[in-house]
This record gives sequence, structure tokens and C-alpha cells, in this order.
Amino acid sequence: MNNHISYSSRRRAKHTFPKRPMYKEAFQIKPIPLNWFRGVGSAISVGTPALLGVLMGNPALGILASIGGFTFLYVSNETYAQRAVRLFWVALGLAVSFALGSLCSYNTMLTVLMFGIVGGLSTLMFTVYQITGPSGMFFVLAYAVGTSMTANLHVILQDSLILLLGGMFAWVVGMAGVIKNPHRTESKASSAVYYSLANLLSAVGTAEFTDLQHQTASLMQQADRTLMNSKWFGRKDKPYTEKLRALNTQAREIFLSILDISLLPKHEGEEQLSNALQIIGDQLLQKENVSGFTMPTFENELNHSIKNLCLNIQMAAEINSKNANDFKTDPKDYKTKTGFRVLWRNVFTSGSNAPFIALRYGIILVISAAIAYGFHFDRSYWVPLSSASVMGGATYVASLHRGMQRSLGTIIGIIVGAILLWLHPQYVAVPLILASLQFVVELIYGRNYSIAVIFITPSTLLIGSTLQPELTSEYFISARIVDIIIGSAVAMVGITWLWRRTASKRLPSVFKEAVEREGELLAAILNCESIEVRKSIEEKLQNSLIQLRLVYDNAFAESMRRNARTTILWPAVGDSLILGYMLLAASRKDNRINHVSSDRIEKVQHGFAVLAESIENNKKPVMDMPALPEFPSIYEDIMQLKRSLRVLDSSLNVTRL
Repeated sequence: MNNHISYSSRRRAKHTFPKRPMYKEAFQIKPIPLNWFRGVGSAISVGTPALLGVLMGNPALGILASIGGFTFLYVSNETYAQRAVRLFWVALGLAVSFALGSLCSYNTMLTVLMFGIVGGLSTLMFTVYQITGPSGMFFVLAYAVGTSMTANLHVILQDSLILLLGGMFAWVVGMAGVIKNPHRTESKASSAVYYSLANLLSAVGTAEFTDLQHQTASLMQQADRTLMNSKWFGRKDKPYTEKLRALNTQAREIFLSILDISLLPKHEGEEQLSNALQIIGDQLLQKENVSGFTMPTFENELNHSIKNLCLNIQMAAEINSKNANDFKTDPKDYKTKTGFRVLWRNVFTSGSNAPFIALRYGIILVISAAIAYGFHFDRSYWVPLSSASVMGGATYVASLHRGMQRSLGTIIGIIVGAILLWLHPQYVAVPLILASLQFVVELIYGRNYSIAVIFITPSTLLIGSTLQPELTSEYFISARIVDIIIGSAVAMVGITWLWRRTASKRLPSVFKEAVEREGELLAAILNCESIEVRKSIEEKLQNSLIQLRLVYDNAFAESMRRNARTTILWPAVGDSLILGYMLLAASRKDNRINHVSSDRIEKVQHGFAVLAESIENNKKPVMDMPALPEFPSIYEDIMQLKRSLRVLDSSLNVTRL
């Protein structure tokens, strides 16, 4: 692994401590593209059913169907095959939630309890199946609307069917793109990998390298899942899917080659190679004005690592330029989906936080509903709805930001809503306004939630006044101001006290596991184990490294203040990530290692065992690691990790995080 390169000449990534969360970040506008697809799709899904209801002389039923139209909001970056299944179950789930709300409306205690059950179960399902989107929020909304409707069984069945039909219309809208480009999601996932590889190569030796390293590894894993769930819409699509799989496999080789490059001083050809990766990403998206390109050649290059990276990128370009119909791959190379039993068995293991997320969601909804119904608030269901929306944040900090955003956005939104209701929109104006509001919400939702809430609030007021026209606009407006304050407050208190530090409690065990996997892989390399044996360990190690970074980031986001106990661990976590990815790169190379004695391998394994135990027991590691003349840079990485772990004996008590 470039043994002739001294450690001092390598471009090792520098560790910069994570940025402390700021309150003002809640109101910053993120510089991301406007989401036109979601804006137009959601406007059609929500506005069209409402328009049909008006034209048929029953605006209330049209609004019910529009609630089913919120099914479109669960469209994400999944394959069309996955989307077809997911959107169907979401539409059915919304209809069932609405029916449960109507059936439980006769009993206050049952209504309150079911708020928690509907919210908790829907959140658990979305967490387990890794479905992105608004999670259980709109299931709670459908249930809440149901509680305000009549308990007549015939009416319940009719209204539930109308809502389901609205959901199925959203299914059609969400699936419309399959006609033009059935593998748009797969191409997008693969292109994202190559864009990230280009950025990673450009960032070698900079402070951004560690973050981009994690991002690239995560994107490759996500692309694996996407392609694993890809289905063929006709025979002609099969070769193209296999081509994308081969490109993702080749991306792994490029990723490891870039890690190898990071051991060297900067080479003048790196920028050209980075541009080549960028062009491959553009070609996968079929962008205009992207033609073929000439790969830089390094035939006379003496540096093996640069030449190897160039060859790997050339191979990716060749795969991408091949005719898909002539492309064949071995299906044995691809991963299989996790079985139903295994998936749910893993949910209830000690390392899973899915049950805690679902329980917290359900408990907070029950408490907020109990307060609202216990004190007989007008339209009591708006209180738990406000709590549900605040809990949409992935971490404590994100939820706190959402609470602030929702409070300010709702106050401004009520003013906008009051103006709309004062104008008394009639006939087709109602669905057109509803569609316009929904369009703006989804267009800017990702940039800043508080701005989106400004348009969400008048939309909910319009829905409420249409479903129950006998109530005055002042009734809905006054109720919303009180509801948002109470609902947000209950959610923030609950998030603060219920399983807030789950990630930081898991951090030591996840960190220890990653170090143990690193020791296993190094021992396998030194022992010249077969490719099959090393490949199994490599996959486990890469998953452990990704999990380590995710858990650390979540632990860091458990407080608005910079937590010294978590922050001080960052250098050691960063060093472990660098070591792990360097080991992955070393394992994939054709290293000709002379015989390594079993005694030295045992000492290496013992050294990693001591490092893992020091993390678990919160003690400074005391161990002697034998020299590794085969991999001097990896030896230095191990020693750096040992030095970083010295903080454990001073001020960090990770066992009680």
C-alpha cells in the first residue's frame, strides 16, 4: 500500500469539531433546489379531488378525497416498484385511520388512546421500512379528521371509500413517471454516487474529506438498496438495471482507490479524474450538452495508485458506454433483501431505537390529546396534530427547530388564513386556492419549514371550514393559536424527557463494534484469508463505520449546547473511521505479503481487543501493537487512534452518556 511513501507526506484528513447547533439555524434558508416535482404533484393530488367535489355539488366529500391525496407526499427516491406498493399501503392506511377516528369518536377515552396507537404504529412502520416523508403525521391527521365526523357506520364506510379513492388518485400521479422513465430513481441513485466520488477526490487532505467519505459510503449503500428493489417493466429493462448494478460495483473500487490516493502527495492529474467522475454522473442523468469525453491517460505514470484509479474510472466509463441490451452480469454478485422475520426480529434487539421512537411518538400524542379533550378545547384534535408535526424532526435539535418554526409560521399563517376566510372563497376558488397553497408548501418545504407552515396553516383552516361550513372562521382561527402553543409545548417537553439520549447511550457499544471489526479485517489480511472470507468481514466493517458516524451525529444533536462528553470523542471516532476505510482499501488490493507469524497476528488481535475494551470500560488503552512493516500507514493510524482514546481516562464517562 505504497510502502515507500512516508507517513508525514500523506494528506491525512484533519479533524474539525462538529459545529455547535444554533437557534438561528431554524430560520435560515437552505441553499437547495426548489422541488418542482413534489410541488406540482402534490398540487394535482390535493387540488383535483377538491375540484371534482365542487363540480359535483359536494365540496365536503371533495375535501375528504383531498386528504387521501396527501398520499403523494410519501413519494421519495424509491424505485417505481417500491413506490407502487408503498403508496397503496399509505392510501389504505389513511383510509383506515380516518375510519378508526370516526368509530372512536363516541368515547373520549378511546379517542385519546387511539391517537397514540395510530401515531405510534405508523411511526414504527415508517422507521422499520426506512420510508422517508412525513412519517405518521398524516395518519394522525386522517384519524383526527375522522374524530370530528359522524359515527354512523354507513357514512363512515362511504367517507372512508372517498378518502381511499383520493389516495388512489395520488397513486396514479406518483406513478405517472414510470411511462417515460421507468428507472429514473435507479439512475439518480447511481449518478449521486459518482458525483460524491468526484467531490471526495477533490477533497483529499481537506477538513471536508471525512464527511464526504461517510457521505459517499452511505450513498453507495443506498444505491445498493435501490437497485436491490428494482423491478423490470418488460424484458428490455433488465440489462439496463444490471448495467447500473455493475456501475455501483465499480464505484466501490473507485472509492477504495481514492482512499489509497489519500496516502500520497497531491498529483496534478487528480482534478482531471475528478472531472471524469462528474461527467459519468451527468451522463447517467442524461443531461443535455453532455457528450463523450477523453479520459486522461497515465501510461508512463510510475505511481501505481494513480494508475490504478485511472484504470478503475476508465472501466466505469466503458461500462456506462456499453449498449445495455448486450450487457450481462452474474446475479450472484448482488445482495438479497432482508426477510420479513429477520427485519422485525432486528427491530426489537438492544441495538435498535425504532421501538423507543414509536413509543415516544405515541405517548406524547396521548398526553397532548388528553390535555385537549380533558379541558374541552374547541376542535381538540388540533393539539395532538401540532405535537405530531413538531416531532417530525429526526433529532432533538431538529425537533426543537421545528417547534420554533411551527410557532412563528403558524402565527403568520393565521393572518394569511384569516384574510382568505374573510374573502369567503366559493365554488372553484376553494380547490384552486388549496392546490396553490399545497404547491408552494412542497416547493419550499426543504428550504425552510417555518416558511412552509405559513402556507400550511391557511390550508388547514380552509379544509376545516369546508368540512364544517356551519362554524365561523373566527372559531377556527382562535382555536389554532391556542392549539399550536399547547401542542408544541407538550411535544418539546416530551422529546426532552423521553429517550432523548438513546444515541449517546448506544455510542460506546457501536464504537467498540467498529474497532473490533477493524481488528478482524486486519487479522484476515495478515493471515492471507480467501477473498470470500475477507469480503464478508469488509461488508460488516463498512456497515459498522456508517452506523458509527450516524450514531455519533445523533448523539451530538441531543442538545443545543456542545456536549463535552460527546464532543471530546470526535477525534477518536474520526481516527477510527479513517483507519476502517484504509483497511477496506488495503483488503481490496493485491498485496503480496510474506508469511506473518501466528504470534504477531495474535498480538495484533490482542491490541485491537484492548482498544475495544478501553472504549467499553472508559479507560485509557495500555497496549503494545507490533510493527506492521507491510502497512506502515495503517500502523500509524492505529497509533493515532490509541492516542485519541487517551481522553477516556480523564473527563469522559461514555458508559453513562
